[in-house]
Amino acid sequence: MKYDAVLLDFDGTIADTGEGIYDSVRYAVKAMGFDPLPEEIVHTFIGPPVFSSFKRALNLSDEDSAKAVEKYRESYMQGGIYRLSFYDGMEKLLNDIKKSGIKLAVASSKPENFIVEILRYLKISDLFDFISAPESDRAPESKTALVERAVTVLNVDKSKTVMIGDRYFDIEGAKEAKVDSIGVTFGFGDRDELINSGADYIADSTEDIRRIIFS
Repeated sequence: MKYDAVLLDFDGTIADTGEGIYDSVRYAVKAMGFDPLPEEIVHTFIGPPVFSSFKRALNLSDEDSAKAVEKYRESYMQGGIYRLSFYDGMEKLLNDIKKSGIKLAVASSKPENFIVEILRYLKISDLFDFISAPESDRAPESKTALVERAVTVLNVDKSKTVMIGDRYFDIEGAKEAKVDSIGVTFGFGDRDELINSGADYIADSTEDIRRIIFS
């Protein structure tokens, strides 16, 4: 097979998590006393660490960004975390990758405890050999660092590893870590963003991902 390990971003790659995240962002912005953000700005919160997104979108200090994150998590844990759904064919794809003997890992900027809970909720925890994610929003890590840690823990060759994601953070992180990348257009990014970031492959569906991995 072409790859020994497949790493996946979570939001916008494994599952559509937009509804819960966007509502939690709106809640936090209101709780911090700001007028509602334009929707196009709200939608940029998926991908980078949420701490950085609040700091950028509201021009906040580190201290106030941390407060905004607390409000965001307050809403997210009240139900937003469970407002998500698999992309078409993703659950079967993950199962088939696992059955083939390829190692699977999540490489996400979402804090590890949330990834663990979501995988448990979706009943797919046993499919993954490793979760590479930050301990908290206050300790963000670059996508490059997350990819490299996964490669190290899984003990695989970088030339036999591929990172799958929907945003330029995923593609650039893969390139910097020197692993192949698949950009998916069904998430929160778009084709031009993925191409301009240098994705090795573009997938419009989970069937496209399957063909790339098992070709």
